[in-house]
Amino acid sequence: MLAYIIGVVLFALGICVSVALHEAGHMVTAKAFGMKVRRYFVGFGPTVFSWRRGETEYGLKWIPLGGFCDIAGMTALDEVTPDEAPRAMWRFKT
Repeated sequence: MLAYIIGVVLFALGICVSVALHEAGHMVTAKAFGMKVRRYFVGFGPTVFSWRRGETEYGLKWIPLGGFCDIAGMTALDEVTPDEAPRAMWRFKT
């Protein structure tokens, strides 16, 4: 029984690490191209803990089956503040 529990925990940890590396790829690329990354989280649901370093909030959520990297201006519906506009993913022209 203990081996089964350890296996499940290691599998969940492996998924979490895989998601973290995948999302880190988005974050590193965005930052390399000068985009503002607001948040980098691993997991879904309520936040377990988070911290801010520079302009980015990093954190872990309860369900480790996904994650997200919130880049300013990621979609056309994303509200971008005037100070974020020069570093938004999409720069809209009028």
